[in-house]
Amino acid sequence: MKRTRLRWRRVVPGELETVAARLANWASPAGGAQRHMFALSAIESFGAEAVRLAADDERWAAAVVFPGRLVVPCGDAEAITAAGLPTRRWRLLVADVAAGDALLSGLGEDPQLVVHDQRFLLVDPDRVPSPREVPDPGLRRAEPADLPKLAALAVRLHVDDRFGPDPGRAGERGYRQRLEQTVRQGLVSCVGPVGDPVFKLERSVSSRRWGVQLAGIVADPEVRGQGLGRAAVAAAVRTAIAEGPRTRPISLHVRADNHPALAAYAAAGFVDREAWRLAVRT
Repeated sequence: MKRTRLRWRRVVPGELETVAARLANWASPAGGAQRHMFALSAIESFGAEAVRLAADDERWAAAVVFPGRLVVPCGDAEAITAAGLPTRRWRLLVADVAAGDALLSGLGEDPQLVVHDQRFLLVDPDRVPSPREVPDPGLRRAEPADLPKLAALAVRLHVDDRFGPDPGRAGERGYRQRLEQTVRQGLVSCVGPVGDPVFKLERSVSSRRWGVQLAGIVADPEVRGQGLGRAAVAAAVRTAIAEGPRTRPISLHVRADNHPALAAYAAAGFVDREAWRLAVRT
């Protein structure tokens, strides 16, 4: 029997509980709710508006879509391949390797596309160093006065992580506008004097139910190699654990060839769980 072609569609609010349950229980090396914490948090925060679904009796996939910004495919690679693109308007793709590559397979040649091999890491609470072992370097909540330097650090990360060339003043303004909102939400932490931070760390997920995901981690080149990243990430992890519950997952993903970062994160309590994919349209 010939299969009908899968198509992405918007979900209705009554389907969200089923979609979330399927993602939370997805069989994977990282575990469903842990692997899909960003998607589950987006469903929690934005509801049906952010979710697309492609499914039939045998295949099932979902995608979180923020048009013009982000797409996060989840589920069966076969379903994603069959359904094609849930949106053509995206700048950043984040996903496990199977789901991410399935979506990218439908793009064809794109000279503006940069695809990164990454690793998905999860905290093992028993491996997190105590403050005595790795002291807090003074990690604090970012303030509005920090924004100019935070934006400069974001540009530094943009270049270091090969998202593209230096975006210039326009790109720095864009990062500053995004950071204004996340600073206001209390999702950005930093190390250094007010107005002149030398380290930045953000939460891309901060959900009591689904977990915490750290992102945007970058140190000023002048302070690298001094253990600051390891100490600041360890402090951020201890803070997230203290918020409870202790079983709440804490994750991040990092470029697979960034060996210094991988070593620092391992020393802060993270364990490498699986391959991950990140793609950027420069």
